[in-house]
Amino acid sequence: MITMAMGKLDQFLVYVESHRWQMLVISAALIAGIAYGDALLPQSSVGFLYLIPILLSASVLSTVQIVILAAFCGWLREQFDPLVWSAGAGGRMAVAIVGFSMTGLFVVQMNRRRRLLLDHLAEREEQIRRRREAEMQVRVLIETSPLAILTLNRNGEVVLANESARQLFTFDGESLQGENIERYLPILSRMLHGPRLQSNLRTNVESKGLRHNGEVFLAHVWLSTYVTSEGLGLAAVVWDASENLRDREGAGLDSMMATSRILVGAIAHEIRNLASAASSAYGSLARHSVIVQDEQYRALGSLIEGLEKIASSGLRAASRREAAVADLGTVLDEVRIVIEPGLREADVELVWQVGEGLPLVQADHHSLLQVFFNLARNAVQALESVSRREVRISAALEEDNVVVRFRDSGPGVNRPEDLFQPFQTGAHSFGLGLYISRAILRSHGGELYYEPEEGGSCFTVELWPMEETPER
Repeated sequence: MITMAMGKLDQFLVYVESHRWQMLVISAALIAGIAYGDALLPQSSVGFLYLIPILLSASVLSTVQIVILAAFCGWLREQFDPLVWSAGAGGRMAVAIVGFSMTGLFVVQMNRRRRLLLDHLAEREEQIRRRREAEMQVRVLIETSPLAILTLNRNGEVVLANESARQLFTFDGESLQGENIERYLPILSRMLHGPRLQSNLRTNVESKGLRHNGEVFLAHVWLSTYVTSEGLGLAAVVWDASENLRDREGAGLDSMMATSRILVGAIAHEIRNLASAASSAYGSLARHSVIVQDEQYRALGSLIEGLEKIASSGLRAASRREAAVADLGTVLDEVRIVIEPGLREADVELVWQVGEGLPLVQADHHSLLQVFFNLARNAVQALESVSRREVRISAALEEDNVVVRFRDSGPGVNRPEDLFQPFQTGAHSFGLGLYISRAILRSHGGELYYEPEEGGSCFTVELWPMEETPER
């Protein structure tokens, strides 16, 4: 009943506020009617009825207007009161004015509180609506995510699992909820029961996963902890990285085979040069019949001939390659992603001067990455003993070639003529880095060379755009 009465009162106050002039006209008519009735009945007082128009109009009047209206009604009441000329008439009129004013102000305050309450309820309803929309969006995001999303309680049991999680663990048609995760992802169970479990844990791990049908896969897991009424829980996002592992290992094998083929070709070229020189010298000695009859010299001739055959077969193997095309912009972006954090940790400034719209080039993507990584590593190593550390990488189309330059602010190179010679004393990786890098680029018609600069070093890579054909 009270709720119904409050509802009716709210409806009445809303109606009053929305019909301001109508209420003022009605209140004026009521005041006039009450005054007329009070005048017709001089022996009795009906002045208390002035409370009605004050109650009606208080919601649409200001505080000053309410006081003025209360004073007017108090004056009218006193004019037609049968005791108007008594000694207490003035005090009685003041009491009436105060009473009328307090009644009107009470209505104002009650209406103000009602509006605040309505605003609060409206704001609360809006917050509830937004929260429901956010929950719905999160629910849709979780259910439609291509990644498996799980939440676990303190015991390692699945509390929530989306459709991708059910498919990942081959729970098609079955519920994953309530299953213990230890069988499928033991790493999560160990994390939950580990002694270092914290409420703000944020990390990622890679481990073996097991499907419901017994199939093993490589799981990449992003996990975090959260607090519940029962203790710490764990949220995990799981990605099946098996295919990525196969692709990565396959690409690595292909790159290794391509690099090995190039290295074999380069070494075979060096062997052929040595064998040719040895063969020429042996031919000169062969003119002396005495020497030719010596078994040791004949064995030397057979050895030289064998080396020439080995070099020829190595060169033939290196020449059998498929045409490769690489997106130079993508390759350089990957280089930047990999090297920039390390340069920042080493307090080396990276100046990136690579523009947009670089053309496709004739090179193998992974082999080109190896070349660029090697040049970037060499640049960082050259900065170990200097105070100003800067690596500048630029790429641009110059005439017919695409030119990529790796500059550093190091001390420079003392003997540039020995840079691309293998097996140098004191060099990293047996001095094969630059030697193999240049061999890789040359196998695709490109080139790598050193440009001396004042106050640093510059290694320049030249590549052929896809629309150009290198001259052989």
